[in-house]
Amino acid sequence: MIERRELTQVIANADLAERLLATANKHLVSVEQLAATDSYLAYAAVHDAIRKALSALLQIQGLRATTSGGHLAIQHAIQAQFGASMGPLLRPVDRIRSTRHEAEYPGQATYIDEDTVRDDLPAAKAIVDAVTSALPHLSPFVV
Repeated sequence: MIERRELTQVIANADLAERLLATANKHLVSVEQLAATDSYLAYAAVHDAIRKALSALLQIQGLRATTSGGHLAIQHAIQAQFGASMGPLLRPVDRIRSTRHEAEYPGQATYIDEDTVRDDLPAAKAIVDAVTSALPHLSPFVV
C-alpha cells in the first residue's frame, strides 16, 4: 500500500493517535445526542468514529492514508494487519462506510433513521474499545 501510495509513512506520534481516539469517543457521544434529531449527521459520526479510531492504529505505527488511498486505504490496511484478531469487529466497517457514502450522496431510496443509527452504534463502540486496548501495544511500522 505504501508502494501504491495509498499509505504514507509519517513520524509515529502517540499523542496524535490518542487525540484521534479521543475524537472518536467524542463522536460516539454526539451520536447518542443526535440520533433522534439528526439521524444523517449521527450516522456520519458513527462512520467518523470508526475511521478516526482505525486511523489512530495507523498513526501509532507511523502510517497515514493518502488522499489517493482515502477511507478505503485505512480500512484495507487495518484489515490486512488486524483481520485475524479483529475480524468479527471489522466486518460491518465496509457496510457502514457504504451507508454513510449513500447518505452523503443520496438516491431516491436513501433513508437513514434513528434505528439505522442505533443499529450500527454498538459496532462503532466495539471498534473504538478494541483500538483503545490495542493502541498501547503497537510500535512503529518498519519497512
